[in-house]
Amino acid sequence: MKPYVVVWKGPVHKASGLGHASRTYAASLKRKGVAVRFGHLSVGKRPSKGKRVLIYHGVPSHIHWGHERSLYDPIILNTVWETSKTPNKWRSHMNKFDAVCVPTQHNKRALQNSGVTVPIYIVPHGVDTKVFKPTNPKFVLPRAAGRFTFVSVFGFQHRKNPEGLLRAYWEEFSSEDNVILVIKTNGYMPYENEKWIQRQIRQYKKRLGINKDTAPVVIIGRRLSGKQLKGLYTLGDAFVLPTRGEGVGLPFLEALASGIPVITTAWGGQMDFLTNNNSFLIPYQLKNPSISMNSSHAISRSFRYLFAEKGQLWAEPDHYSLRMNMRKAYENPELCKRKGSQGRLDVLHLTWSRAGMLMKHVVDKVIQSKK
Repeated sequence: MKPYVVVWKGPVHKASGLGHASRTYAASLKRKGVAVRFGHLSVGKRPSKGKRVLIYHGVPSHIHWGHERSLYDPIILNTVWETSKTPNKWRSHMNKFDAVCVPTQHNKRALQNSGVTVPIYIVPHGVDTKVFKPTNPKFVLPRAAGRFTFVSVFGFQHRKNPEGLLRAYWEEFSSEDNVILVIKTNGYMPYENEKWIQRQIRQYKKRLGINKDTAPVVIIGRRLSGKQLKGLYTLGDAFVLPTRGEGVGLPFLEALASGIPVITTAWGGQMDFLTNNNSFLIPYQLKNPSISMNSSHAISRSFRYLFAEKGQLWAEPDHYSLRMNMRKAYENPELCKRKGSQGRLDVLHLTWSRAGMLMKHVVDKVIQSKK
């Protein structure tokens, strides 16, 4: 095959999970010998030589079709989605791409449900098991010493179901249980800082009328260093996040790589690598997101314009099962260790090198199909 140049346009400078994935996908492709140039989501410049391939890691409806088609052939979309269908405004654009790469089976089904007919290829995310590992020094948190520690890492938004996690924990555990819940989270606007999030949580507990002396909750709403984040996972005996929908769920991969089991909803992109052997899986019902968004329990940013259109569904995890699985984990620390050890083994092959190889195969295949 003749040489080609890939221009990667995505959120490579963002600190989010999406930004991490964008940087790491592109770097992995480059390590496979592909000439990769990094761009932004704005209109790009013409590469100097070779066949020009654009991999667009962004919102499909934001692409400048006329200009990009004059510069690149083919154009491949790299995307991810959390609910059962993509937003309506994406749909007129999706089939204009020559192919789409997604990281999980869940994503592929969501795109197919949305009417995507161009080829869809699965290129899984990876996790660096040399970075996230059971031997990482634990995050320093004196309050957790000697306690069974639940850890959760997520953005403070409705899709992540923070209210479900908190309510289950408050209802299931009292101060007589030797347990603690440590939540690392973040807001999406400057005012959504650590104090604001803590206030939202206090007000929610008050609305619930929970007056008993509950087990402690620690809220970390500030940015952590890489070393601190790695240590937060190894501080935990179990990772818990009763999410309503995930495209992949990078914290699940990082938790398993760190040797701790996962407690989560049995629906979403995470089901490509979570099993009953490495996790505690929660049953669910599929419902339109607007139902829970309109509930008095909602305490975080909804992103309603993305997730609550007619026909979209996500998972509402069973509240009682969440409580019982948290209790089971707490009462069976050896079971947690076994599941965590299995999880570590299960993700050893999920490398970013594998992702780069699979993406190169997609690019080669799409170029061949355009001849």
